[in-house]
Amino acid sequence: MKNLSFQKFMVFFILSSTVALAYQIPYLRYTFYDQFAAAYQLTNTQMGILASALNLTNVLCYPIGGFIADRFSTKTLICTTLAAFVAVTLVFAFTTNFVVCLIIHVLYGFFGIATLWSAYLNGIRNLADKDNQSKIFGSSEATRGIVQTIMGFAFLGILGVTTSAAAGMKAVLLLGSGACAVFFVLAIVFLPKSEVRHDDGAAGESAEKYSLMEVLKNPGVWVTIFIIMFAYISWSIGNGYLTTYTVQVLNISQGTASALGIVRSYIIVLLAGFIGGFILDKFTYKGTGFLVLFVAIIAAIIGVMTTSAIIPLCISLTLVIAFLANIMKSTYWSVMDQAGVPVGMTAIATGIISFIAFIPDFLVTPVCGKWLDDAAAAGNVADGFDKIFILLIASSVLGIISAILLTRRTKKVKAMEFNEGL
Repeated sequence: MKNLSFQKFMVFFILSSTVALAYQIPYLRYTFYDQFAAAYQLTNTQMGILASALNLTNVLCYPIGGFIADRFSTKTLICTTLAAFVAVTLVFAFTTNFVVCLIIHVLYGFFGIATLWSAYLNGIRNLADKDNQSKIFGSSEATRGIVQTIMGFAFLGILGVTTSAAAGMKAVLLLGSGACAVFFVLAIVFLPKSEVRHDDGAAGESAEKYSLMEVLKNPGVWVTIFIIMFAYISWSIGNGYLTTYTVQVLNISQGTASALGIVRSYIIVLLAGFIGGFILDKFTYKGTGFLVLFVAIIAAIIGVMTTSAIIPLCISLTLVIAFLANIMKSTYWSVMDQAGVPVGMTAIATGIISFIAFIPDFLVTPVCGKWLDDAAAAGNVADGFDKIFILLIASSVLGIISAILLTRRTKKVKAMEFNEGL
């Protein structure tokens, strides 16, 4: 970060902040689950349906985003995204109709992915050399955490002073729309028309175009898919249900749980981004780092399942899970270099990788919502959460296998580079 010029820093800041808002506003249920459900009078299953609509749209738009990012400038795509979020969030603030909410989540999914995601990843990756990929991605995630923390506490303050959940969510969404408008103006002013790249020879490589078949035939693409898939499940389910777990099982108040949710979802993101990016770049093989993280998450999940009677310890372990999951989330895109994915392949590869890696995301949330509703109807909601935790353990076991595959792939790539240098 300290080596970034002002122009590169502004690109970095605007890209990171745009993604922060685009992945906070549609996911308010993560931190304000119970208030959101009350404002729109939704059941757990309906909450899962909204999440599924958003996540399914995300998955379908990932490959579209890869092709779009390969053909349009970052400035055009970022400005389009922010303008769309201003309009859609304004509509969201003034409706309570479930069908309209469903359409809104589809639109969030389209503009959050098709016009933003691959453009963001391509832009961030090109700001640093291959030896600092974890740091640049981790710093970006940390910056997102700063922006989301500020917004999150503002949202919490609004919900605390409004007279009802419905009025509070309306005010929250109006503030979110206003923030998007501010960054829309910043993007117009500061984002350059041409791409900003790190000057280490990657620019020439980035000019090379790759076909879809070349992407699909690259083994590193598939290794990256598996790492991201299982790391993202840990982050998504952990963040999505740990806050309401503290309310429904540990009997923490909604206000306290939301404050903890902000710490878990935003402040920890900041710490995990900076610390995780620094630590992971210290591993000779990033696969080894991810193996350690997946093992630690399994241990923490088992701890949560066995310490619900010791509330302070159990809450602490939920924060540990969030920290570990966010380290993985903030750095998993940095494995592309060690997996052997060329810089010039970034735009289209990230679209394909995201399309496949995030498929479980839209399938898992309705299932988890159904588990919770069924368990609550049976009089023991803790059983539903136990099923979710078992799913997280299974995902982490598969993540360990993926980390081993990444290490093997990295050794093979380094051997090939060594032989080519002879």
